[in-house]
Amino acid sequence: MATILRPSIFMLLSTFTLALNGLLSKFLTIHFSDAILVMLRLLIPALVMLLLAMASHWVMPNQAAWRAFTLRAIFIASCQSCFMLALSYLSLIEAVVLFSTGPLFIPLLERFFYKTKISRLVMPTLIVMIIGVVMQNLTTQGIIWRWELLIGLAAGVFNGCSQVALFRASKINLPVLVINGWCFAIAALLVLPIMLMFTEQYEYQQSVQLLTNIEQGIPLLLLFLGLSTASTQFFRSKAYRLVDSNSELAPLIYTNLIFAMMFQLIFFDTSMSLMQILGTGLIVLATLLNTFAPYYFKRIQVQKGII
Repeated sequence: MATILRPSIFMLLSTFTLALNGLLSKFLTIHFSDAILVMLRLLIPALVMLLLAMASHWVMPNQAAWRAFTLRAIFIASCQSCFMLALSYLSLIEAVVLFSTGPLFIPLLERFFYKTKISRLVMPTLIVMIIGVVMQNLTTQGIIWRWELLIGLAAGVFNGCSQVALFRASKINLPVLVINGWCFAIAALLVLPIMLMFTEQYEYQQSVQLLTNIEQGIPLLLLFLGLSTASTQFFRSKAYRLVDSNSELAPLIYTNLIFAMMFQLIFFDTSMSLMQILGTGLIVLATLLNTFAPYYFKRIQVQKGII
């Protein structure tokens, strides 16, 4: 029984640290520019994971592994950049919900990359999700479009891309910390030119002051941010290595929404309109249908076959 539960436990630890990561990032958006915070969000976990991997005598990846790492790094850099921009303008729960739409796009991505079969539920769930996003923009004056919602949705798309790439990369015969450490390090290198292009001199100076300001606890928050990101990747990769299919752990992916809602209620006093709440609820419903409906229909088919 303990062996059967291990993948689920690792996935729950992964979703908890993911929600914690969003909470810490939300706090840090007040102090750092988006570009610098994205770089820190990638670089610090990369250093943490590679230093830990170095202590365990890891080996250098081969050429095939580098290709897989680079592909995932592109998706990680894109996902984190969109997520941080969304987090700067949206509430924690809104940003996390949009980020969590990633699994909705996984079937389409697997179809595109690996020519897998698409479930009939893909289009209905995507339509429900789109309706939810539109409802989040409804006000008494009509539709007032919040473009940051599209940025959050883009984070969800790239999150799906990253999950597909992670599932494939986790099968490489290398330690989990090596795989994710190099992915995040390459992602940080990809983000570096963008940070240099869009960051002003005073923002660099302010960031250096914050990094050395122990009294405000910013260095400690960044350390926890790096550790939570490393933990998320470590636990999720460990979970994927113990299963044969990505879908086996899919029902647990959305537990991070529960943790994020808990953090929202405890640490923030953000008011949402009725339409925003209903729209967010529809997006959550779409993700849950995408995950649980296939199991329900498969169970009905099995029961009919037995009868």
